[in-house]
Amino acid sequence: MNSTKLYIIVINALITFLLGTHISKSYAQQTGFEVILEADYDIMPVSFKRMDDGEYVGIVRKAIYADSLNAANTFLYRISSSGDTMATIFSKPDTIYNYFHIDKLVTGEGGFLLSGYGYKIGEPSNYLFTILTKLDNDLNIVWEKVYTFNYYYAGFTSSILELSNGEIIYACAPHLNMYMFIMKISQQGDMLDFKAYSGDESGEVWSLTYNHDSTSLLLSAQWAYYPGGGYVSSIITLNNELEQVDVDYYPEHFHPPFNSLLLNNDYMLAGGSDQFYGTNEFLFQVGAYLLDTAFNIAHQIHLTDPDTNSRGGDVQAVDFYYQNCIYLGGTHNLQGITGSYPSWYYITKLNDTLGLEYEKYIGGDYYYWLMSITASMDGGVLLAGFFSEIGQTNVNLKGLIIKLDSTGCITNLPHNPQISITDAILYPNPGIDVIKVRTGLTDCTFKLWDISGHNLINTTLSGLISTMDVSFLKSGNYFYSIERSNKTVISGTWIKQ
Repeated sequence: MNSTKLYIIVINALITFLLGTHISKSYAQQTGFEVILEADYDIMPVSFKRMDDGEYVGIVRKAIYADSLNAANTFLYRISSSGDTMATIFSKPDTIYNYFHIDKLVTGEGGFLLSGYGYKIGEPSNYLFTILTKLDNDLNIVWEKVYTFNYYYAGFTSSILELSNGEIIYACAPHLNMYMFIMKISQQGDMLDFKAYSGDESGEVWSLTYNHDSTSLLLSAQWAYYPGGGYVSSIITLNNELEQVDVDYYPEHFHPPFNSLLLNNDYMLAGGSDQFYGTNEFLFQVGAYLLDTAFNIAHQIHLTDPDTNSRGGDVQAVDFYYQNCIYLGGTHNLQGITGSYPSWYYITKLNDTLGLEYEKYIGGDYYYWLMSITASMDGGVLLAGFFSEIGQTNVNLKGLIIKLDSTGCITNLPHNPQISITDAILYPNPGIDVIKVRTGLTDCTFKLWDISGHNLINTTLSGLISTMDVSFLKSGNYFYSIERSNKTVISGTWIKQ
């Protein structure tokens, strides 16, 4: 821990804001901050939850460069509302703990539940066990349970749901979609029921929630009861005995990673990735749906540029604290664990009918990957993920945690964070024949100059994505700006190859 460098920028601002056309909500103290975790090993923040006092607690995985990220040890980070951090490692001399999820418990004495897998050092890496660890509200370990479902893991997707009586449902798919296991355990961690599924009844587990009237459970999976065509994600209804009693489907083209939440008694909120088949290739976007009690689409939204690979946050893509303040996030221009081109954290704020309030692009100077978003009590959002140098051959990941206020900013004061946060992006850069601009703002103007200062393009942007033909330009460097109401939204250099 001594080698870890923490860069923290914290600005507090007192803001009262209006959410769309809804009732004005006033929040006490709003906070924005940026935390960069950098050390001589890979760092990957993956999952965070709100605490009752407005702070955050979450999982940060760390691994030596030479090791697989699957061999990472888990650190539990507590982050104050002002951005201060405290970390505790979960490890034993002979065991690796590799947690993926943290879930908040509210019944009984409350607390948190960590879930993931581990293995004994020196044993074959495919001999993994599932582990659940209960923490109290002060983040002390209450109990720890280990389960062995089979002798190998090909992948790992899982979800947890706390029932109204305090019992806990845990579902996982350690063999991708080959097998699916569902457990019911008590508040003390004792197993109460267990079901194993395979074949059509099995799929990659992505989410667990109550149904609209809390009479049954909904398990969201990929490939379970796969009907072909564009449908790949299903909603399996479970009764109290964990038996599968019905199956429905998410809209066509809705793909993992995604998560679902019960918004209210009328709608289920699902957010994550959209995958469409274009003329000769798949097109990827970040999207969200509101589904009614019959799982029909009541509202939907599809964002980011479909020509650029974008997808939802890998652990949690959508979250809300207030029903008319929904956050949807992901990665724009995702390329793999390392990238040869810039990418961005993508975050958008939506109202309760999925109307666009704003969208922000964070980064663009390195390769960024967003893992999870957590809506905060003050109307803002916490983003957790990592970034790395562009084009590097080794992994070398740095952790990045950013807290935005309700306006999508770290601060409205004259102080610059290390990471760029913009309302618009220009791409591809470098480019050849076209320039694209993506922004959720209206009434913007795009301007382009050559190095001599001659204005070559001056045009009004229309819609979320605008495309400019620059095939007539010579190779070289050009300067651009995107302006709104005589103020610069973003500016920089564009390179034509």
